[in-house]
Amino acid sequence: MKSPFQHRVNETNMTSARAQKALWRALAGAAVVAMALIGGSGAALAHDVVEGTAPADGSSVATVPAKVTVTLSNTPASIGSQINVVDESGTNWSAGTVEVLDNVATQQLKPGAPAGKYTVQWRLVSSDGHPIDGQFAFTAAAAAVAGTGATTAGTGAVAGPVESFSAAPTAATQKAPDGGVPWSVFGLIGALVVVVVAMVVVAKRRLGAAD
Repeated sequence: MKSPFQHRVNETNMTSARAQKALWRALAGAAVVAMALIGGSGAALAHDVVEGTAPADGSSVATVPAKVTVTLSNTPASIGSQINVVDESGTNWSAGTVEVLDNVATQQLKPGAPAGKYTVQWRLVSSDGHPIDGQFAFTAAAAAVAGTGATTAGTGAVAGPVESFSAAPTAATQKAPDGGVPWSVFGLIGALVVVVVAMVVVAKRRLGAAD
């Protein structure tokens, strides 16, 4: 027959074991929360995607358009964005800077663009702060209609001499840091730390009470 002392020791050991299991369950729960937060932040960090262009990629148009557009799934940043509209000779017909309205980035063209195939090379700053790029092409059956090119009135575009696309741009493109992390991620990490600390403190209190 066990003595009262041995009985109390056994009860203490059993209580301690239960408290340790509670601690492990708390840590496991924290791990589940961490994976959920990391998964959510990963979705939030996904780059924007192109929903359409004008003209459409591979399309044929009657005349060279006055502007080209790139539509993204979210609103891109105007600073650091660049769109070049290059003809078959390598001449860039872009005029002025990229204009952003909602999720549409617009690039005006200089007047006098000739008929032929054009390649639009774009580089935009995604809403998550990271640069994304791509290109599309279209063919114009006729040159731009007189008066439809970019002007200096109201558009912010500059109608000047045509520059070669291979020439260095007058203003360097401002790139968002590739390793940049949105502040929302830091908020998720902070919330995770608070949850983990709270679970561990509760489990340790139960373990201390058992001892």
